[in-house]
Order: sequence, then C-alpha cells, then structure tokens
Amino acid sequence: MPRVLLVTFLTLFLSFPLFAQKKQPPPAGLDSLTKREADSLSRALFGEPRDEDRARKEFENGQEDFRAGEAFLNEADSLRRMGTDTTLRKPGGVIGFFKQNFGDSSLTSGELDTRKRGDAALRRAAKEFARALELSPQLFEARLWLAATYDRLREWDQSLEIYREILNERQGEDRLWFNYGYAALQGGQYEKAVNAFEQAIHVSLLVGGDSTKIPNRYRTFAGEAFLKTYQDRLALERFRQAQHYADSAEAAEIGRTINWILWDEGGIATAEYRDAAFSAEGETRWDDARRAYLGGISVARTAHAKTELSYRLALLEFQHGTRTDGLARLKALIASVPDAPPDYTENYGKMLFSYAQILEQESDPRGALGYYLQSTKIAWSGQGTGYLEIARLAANDLDRAIEHASKALEFNLTSEQKKTAYRILEDSYRAKGNWEMMKRYRQLLESNP
Repeated sequence: MPRVLLVTFLTLFLSFPLFAQKKQPPPAGLDSLTKREADSLSRALFGEPRDEDRARKEFENGQEDFRAGEAFLNEADSLRRMGTDTTLRKPGGVIGFFKQNFGDSSLTSGELDTRKRGDAALRRAAKEFARALELSPQLFEARLWLAATYDRLREWDQSLEIYREILNERQGEDRLWFNYGYAALQGGQYEKAVNAFEQAIHVSLLVGGDSTKIPNRYRTFAGEAFLKTYQDRLALERFRQAQHYADSAEAAEIGRTINWILWDEGGIATAEYRDAAFSAEGETRWDDARRAYLGGISVARTAHAKTELSYRLALLEFQHGTRTDGLARLKALIASVPDAPPDYTENYGKMLFSYAQILEQESDPRGALGYYLQSTKIAWSGQGTGYLEIARLAANDLDRAIEHASKALEFNLTSEQKKTAYRILEDSYRAKGNWEMMKRYRQLLESNP
C-alpha cells in the first residue's frame, strides 16, 4: 500500500467514533465547567489522586508505628517506675551467647530494650509521615503527626521547624502555639518558648473570651519559660495566676515553685546555684559544689541567701577542702551576723575542736592549743571540753592545769570527761602538796566509777 494511503487510512481509523476517547459526563447535578474547576481545586488541595492514595497509606502506616512507639515508651516508663527489670546486664539467652562470643559485651536491660524498640518504631513513623508529605504536601494531618513524632524522639529542632511552618499558615490555634513553645523550651530556645506560650494565652483568650477557659498549663509553662530567661517578676505573675486556677494538689506544687523563686527575693540564679551545689554534694563532687556555692554568693540579692550559702560553703571547705579556709569563713560569718543561728556557733565550735585534735595528731601541740582556746570562747555544746583539753596540755604547769580543769567542770560534761577532770585535779593538787583538795577530787573520782 502506498505510504500516503496508509497514513490516510490510519487517520480515519483512529478518528472513527468506536475508538474515540469518550468524555465522562459530570457527576449528577454538576455542569462541565464546575467539574473542571473542582478537578483543578482537588489537585491543588490533595495532589493527584494516585499520589493522594499513596500518601494516605503512608500516613496510616505512620500512625500505626507512632502508636506502637508510644506503647513501648509507656511500658519502659512503667518498668522504671516499678524498678522492674531495669538492671543493666550482659545479653542473655542463645542470641546473647552468640553476641558475647562475637565481642558484644554491651550492657542492657528490659527497660532499655523496650525503649529502643519504641525509638525504632517512632523513627519508622517519622519516615512514613515524611514520605506522605512528599507525595501530598497538602496533607496537614501528616505534618502535625510528624511534629509530634519528633517531640517523642526529643528531636526538638526538627519539631520546632515543623510547628513554625504550620504556624505561618495557622496563627489562630493556641494549641499549636503551646506545642511550639514546649518544643522550644525542651530544646533550650527559651526566648522562643516565652513568646510562644504568651501567644498561646493571648489566642486562647481571644477565642474563648474568658480567662477561665485558658488551659492552666499555658500559664505554668509560661512561668517556667520566664524562669529560664531569669524574668522573676513575670514568672511570679504567671505562676500566681496558675495557682489561682489550679486544684489543691497542683496549687501546692506551684506554691513550692513560688517559694523557690522568692528564696532570694526573685534571685533565680542564686537558687539555681544553691540547687546545683546541693546536687553536687549529694554526688560527692566537692569541687563542683564549692564553685556553685561561690557562684551563688557572688549573685545573691539578699543577706539571708548570702549568709546561708557562705555557711554551707564553710562546712564544705572544712570537711572536703582546706580546713583553715572553712574555719576562717565561718568565723568571719559569725562576726558579721550578730544573731547567727545556734547551728553556726555549734558547728564552728566542733570545727575548732576537731582541727585542734588533728594538729595534735600531727605533733603540733602549740597550734592545737590555740584552737582549743578559741573553742572555749564561743557558746557550743563542747565548750567545757576545750577547757579540759587545755588542762591536759598544761599538765606541767600545775596552776594552769587546775584553773582550766576547774573551768571545764562548770559546763556539761560526759561522765568520762568529768573523771578526766577529777583525775587532772587530783594529780595536780597532789603534786602541789594540797592533800585536802587531792582527797576531795579522789573522792569524786571514786564515786563516779
């Protein structure tokens, strides 16, 4: 067949009505123009139908993995609370045997294993939500779930970015502002957290028109963000508002936070230094504790806070640092605080007496004598014991031995300490040839077996 005829034939054949593409009529009740507009709008909103279906499937898979991940994390938290199966140990069982033989000596626990499984499930969910958004960027729900997944994974920078994108389009949803603030707070971006929580409160009030309808957690978290930015006045304002709307248990907890802020009359940094010092002491990190106390003293607003931190530092220095630094600090503190609490003088006396004994053990009786003498000049439970130790050291000076042993007996002494005083006095009077006084103290000594 000639080429021209063949082309003509094919053209006629393909244009024959039997093979022509049939146009689908619009759905009942719609005209063709509306149908075309609806199709265009649908593609803009949801993407291509095939992509939308695939995105929806990825989204549903992500939801399943998210819920599984949360279940694992909840189980791990429960194990930790109950203290069940949380002890680290080597891998066990048949698989554990092969792991150990191939050099896997890592320690694990039931809690840790469960947490790892939760983490793996959440990471799968994040990938599935991300794929859903690649296929259908308009799938708003997937963005919310992806942000929530990053929250659970504690990948705060990731969730912050997503919440920020969402808020660029949805400024009027207080819950999203709160979620954004929470991620910022956890991620250490405290200024962003302050702005977000305050915006959540503002939007909630605009929408609800009533301050009683504002979720109270918005106020408590705003207060926490103000704490992190050292804005004590605004933090107190938000916490007091939250306390007003809280139930009794929550109000009590908020009250403790308010008292914490007011410990140094709003000196948040001082309270933080104090807590850091206490924590370091509890973990026997003595140098860290010392630095924390010094930091707190340097920023303290009130004499009360400075005094308490100085007192604690003096005890720390004496017990775990340079003893003379602790003694000097506490002496200066007592001198500067006329109405110092009894604990201050009591511990100062104990420190003086203890250091004197240490010097004696180091063959420095001259040095010890000075600290024993200082211990007799302040009111504390062992004041008489200081006189007794001086009397012992003054055994070669009979008059001084008698003088200090007699003074020791003017204070409360233990039975054993009294016998020591009686013995010193008996020996001293015998050496002096004062038989009457010797007999007197011998009688006292024999009557206190």
